[in-house]
Amino acid sequence: MSQFVYEKTYGASPGEDMVYDLEALINSYNGEQSVGCVKIGREHGRIAIAAFTLLMRRLHEGHRQSGELVVVDPSSGMDKYDCRVSLISTHSVAGGLPFGCLITTLESRETLTLALTLYNSIIPEKAYFGCGSEGPEQCWRTRDRSRSCHQSRSGDQF
Repeated sequence: MSQFVYEKTYGASPGEDMVYDLEALINSYNGEQSVGCVKIGREHGRIAIAAFTLLMRRLHEGHRQSGELVVVDPSSGMDKYDCRVSLISTHSVAGGLPFGCLITTLESRETLTLALTLYNSIIPEKAYFGCGSEGPEQCWRTRDRSRSCHQSRSGDQF
């Protein structure tokens, strides 16, 4: 009985049921927004989710700094499943502006690459202030500046 109440309140327990519930929730949300704002991917037991809101979409298309510099700021374990949440943001005179979110089950290069690939597949065509799939001029990952999260348009690794 307590398991039934728990799942009804908090969703399925970890495992395949939870992933299926999450995929259904994502499909429902994307349908409500009339544009794909969230995408989930699985690879070798790793799960990655990329998301942005409609306001974040407007920042991508209309905020000049989004084509100049993007910062990916990863967190530590955020929940009982030890998922990592990485906020994608750009600068402004008012401070950092978030314009994307990555959720991963591991903080490995492969999982982050999967999450960024998903993210780049859902961003608008005129993302990064019109640069589109070429991405911003620079991209930094705050935890480890010796590794790049994106190759810059000039071809340099940041």
